[in-house]
Amino acid sequence: MIITDYYRMVRLQEYANNKTPRFDCIASTGEYPMFQDMAARSKVKRFYCYYNGIPDSFSNRARQKAERAITSTKNISSVFIPNINKPLFGYGDVKGTQDAILFVFSADYNLMEIFIARGYKPQQKALYASMMRGDLNDEIIRIRQHAINLTK
Repeated sequence: MIITDYYRMVRLQEYANNKTPRFDCIASTGEYPMFQDMAARSKVKRFYCYYNGIPDSFSNRARQKAERAITSTKNISSVFIPNINKPLFGYGDVKGTQDAILFVFSADYNLMEIFIARGYKPQQKALYASMMRGDLNDEIIRIRQHAINLTK
């Protein structure tokens, strides 16, 4: 399997008034070390991130080409959305790792799914193309089924 980790993120009602959209994890495979560490250190004891503009600390390439970014207390990833006809799908990489990320958003941008492919940073564009062709559909279905619901 190429996709190793999954995080299902939603905009919770209690943070709906935030200026920057905040997404909280409601289901995950719970095994990606960076996200699990961030969850353990958070007040709410779950991974969350913000979907916002590109921070100044991102590289020039990222600031010029990325549409958005996901951040928490630190930068996590740029979000590249290369196909204007498919704006609900994107890709990036986890800063400081060799891991690629695939993003799927709901039409209202209240849901963000994060699929991580450990070690695939150099192939992130190819992974995005595979997702767009449907080559990863079986893996995506399988990893969604293995996610643990974190809501009570």
